[in-house]
Amino acid sequence: MRQIKNFLGFDGLFFSIIVLTSLSFFNNSNALFHDQSSQQAGVIDDSKKIIESLFDKVNIASNNYQSEISFLNQSIYDKETMINTTQEYIDNLKEIIVSAKKPTVQPDYKPVLDNYIDSIENEIESYIHYKEYIVTGNLTENKISMDLLSKAFNYETQAIDLYKQLDLQ
Repeated sequence: MRQIKNFLGFDGLFFSIIVLTSLSFFNNSNALFHDQSSQQAGVIDDSKKIIESLFDKVNIASNNYQSEISFLNQSIYDKETMINTTQEYIDNLKEIIVSAKKPTVQPDYKPVLDNYIDSIENEIESYIHYKEYIVTGNLTENKISMDLLSKAFNYETQAIDLYKQLDLQ
C-alpha cells in the first residue's frame, strides 16, 4: 500500500496543486462573468447566460472532483478508486460538452463558447492521460497530462479575454 501512496503522493500532489490553481482562476473568472452579466439585453443576455451556465457546470464538476481527490489523498486508497473517480469526472465533462454544443449563441460570443469547449476537451484528454499514468506509472503520460491541462488553461484564458472584450463594447 505504501507504494501506491508514494506513486501518487508526490505527482498526485503536484497535479492537484496545478488543478487547484486552475480552480482558483476559474473562481475568479466566475465572479467576472456573473458581475458583468446584467449590462445588456436580448440575444446578448441569452448568449452570456449560456456561457455562464457552461462555466458554472464546469466549475461545479471541477470542485466536486477536487474535493474527492483531496479526500482520497488524505486517506488510504487504491488505484482503482482514483481511476474510477477520474473516469466519473471525465464522463461528467463529456456530458457538459454535449449540452454546451446544443444552444446557439450570438456570433460575437461563438469564439468564447468555442474556446470554452476546447478547454474542456483538452481537460478531458488531460485526465485520460492522467488515468493512464495512474495505471502504468509512465511519467510520459503524466507529462502529456500536464501539457494538455496547460493547453486547457490557455483556452480558458482566451475565452475569458474574449468575453471581457465583448463586455467592454
